[in-house]
Amino acid sequence: MIQFTADAPIRAGRLSGFLTKTLSRARTAAIPYKIGDAVVGDDPFNGRREGIVEVRNGASVGIRSGGRLYFYDHRQLRRPD
Repeated sequence: MIQFTADAPIRAGRLSGFLTKTLSRARTAAIPYKIGDAVVGDDPFNGRREGIVEVRNGASVGIRSGGRLYFYDHRQLRRPD
């Protein structure tokens, strides 16, 4: 834990940079799939597709299936049985 004392002044730029990085990391979803993993995506609009993870963009994951790229929310993916 960082303790700030009255003797050590806090530089505003350094603290705001630290807070910005911390908040952006907290808002970013931790996607459990890596590029190259085999997954199954199930979505009412895209249907069920089996494929390989090719793109990770925020909370979206792009899987390549049948020569096409389909994007799913990472919560709609699972590992094949």
